[in-house]
Amino acid sequence: MNTGTLIRLILRRDRVWQPLWILSVTLFVAATVTTIRELLPTPEARRDYFVNIIDNPAIMLLQGPAYGDSVGAAAAQQRGAATTIFAALASILLVVKHTRSDEEQGRRELVGSAAVGRHAPLTAALAVVLGANLVLALLITVVGASAGLGLAGPLAWGLMAASAGWLGAGLAAVTVQLTRSARTAGAAAFAVFFAAYLVRGISDLAGPGLEWLGWLVPNGWILRARAFGAERWWVFPLLAVFVAALAWLAYTLSARRDLGGGLLAPRLGPARAPAALRGPLGLAWRVHRGAALAWIAGAAFVGAGLGLAGPSVLEQFGQSGGLDHWARRTGTDDPVEIFFRLVVYELAVFSMSLYAIMTVLRLRGEGATELFLSGPVSRARWVLGHLAFAAAVPGAMLVVAGLGLGLGSGDVGSGLALTTVVLPGVWVMAGVAVAAYGLFRRAGTVVAWTALALAIALELGWELRLVNDQVFMISPFAHVHYSTLADPGPGTLLGLTLVATAFTALGLYGLRRRDLTL
Repeated sequence: MNTGTLIRLILRRDRVWQPLWILSVTLFVAATVTTIRELLPTPEARRDYFVNIIDNPAIMLLQGPAYGDSVGAAAAQQRGAATTIFAALASILLVVKHTRSDEEQGRRELVGSAAVGRHAPLTAALAVVLGANLVLALLITVVGASAGLGLAGPLAWGLMAASAGWLGAGLAAVTVQLTRSARTAGAAAFAVFFAAYLVRGISDLAGPGLEWLGWLVPNGWILRARAFGAERWWVFPLLAVFVAALAWLAYTLSARRDLGGGLLAPRLGPARAPAALRGPLGLAWRVHRGAALAWIAGAAFVGAGLGLAGPSVLEQFGQSGGLDHWARRTGTDDPVEIFFRLVVYELAVFSMSLYAIMTVLRLRGEGATELFLSGPVSRARWVLGHLAFAAAVPGAMLVVAGLGLGLGSGDVGSGLALTTVVLPGVWVMAGVAVAAYGLFRRAGTVVAWTALALAIALELGWELRLVNDQVFMISPFAHVHYSTLADPGPGTLLGLTLVATAFTALGLYGLRRRDLTL
């Protein structure tokens, strides 16, 4: 067995997941271009928008500046940063899965018993992930060129996404050598990536005086490639050299550690476990507390930033007519309410559903499960302990985001009403994940992520007018939609909650009747 064989094995194992995330990001780009054409149809509207975003610190921090007044430049400013985050996150997960996770589960030891070099698994994982990001860059280029945006701009956007994916893969290749836990390795890699992303954001927010700060981190190089605005092609070879340096460091560290171990010794825990760990909820808190607090803090940051900085700028933007298209869809002419509805809806569909599904699927990788279930704990109690976080944390995120919006706009009640109304849709996705885990064993992971991808595809298809209203109503989010399509009253919210409960009950029933694959 050599590196080529390992590459084929990875492609076979990820034959669903890799095409799924590549196509999802590509559709995300296509929908953004179409939306910008409707939202900002004229050069004057786009110029007004670009002038206004400079005064909005939240947009400058999270998205960065625009480098032109074309449709492509507006689309890249709106979603270019998001595509880099999606590409990096997927790349980190894939590298960790095929390196550190395989070591934790014993696959690496089995592979190592054959004629395989020490670095072959890492090489195979990096080769597949780097190739997948090249495919993503190609598809983004094709989508942009097909939309009439030329070739240079879409190619730069595609290379920005691919470069972020390569950067994430390089960071993950290093962190898996340092720690013994796949979970810790993935979290550390993404934390470093996101910290560099925020440094870039602070640089853009501060203006020309701190522009040099953004050049100190590779994320700044990526977004300063200036897609659709006098592209800087020379940043991509610079990024390639940086990723190659990370790969060299990963190989060097790999040669210095034992198989299954990490270069950083794990911190010893207390001699006696607290009483809270004796129950399923306490164990779930121990497992999920770090991620839960980080997601809630992020929601508070986004909500407060938008609430404090958004209203004054959006009022000016609304007077330019740039939100007329969305006013027709949402049934309101208040630009602040329109913008908040869109942001909250996107957070629920893309971010909070992601957290809920990831939390449920942690059931498969929980190392203490076998020991825990050997005691007087039922499978249902074990699952419900984790499900409590999948349901409660998105609720807390929406509440703190709503408070941030409300405090900034001066109307806390309206802020909370805008955010909390989408929570039952997130619960449905968590219930689907429980059903998939309980009924489909190993395939449950694919089924759960496919359900989220279907919901996103239906949303994008409806935005592009490829999906009619009746088909879109298959998605739980269509019933809490920001547009006039939905009327999320108490009956609708109760109905979605009952659907989520039914999916959960179905998953628990299936879990009781099958063997656990740990």
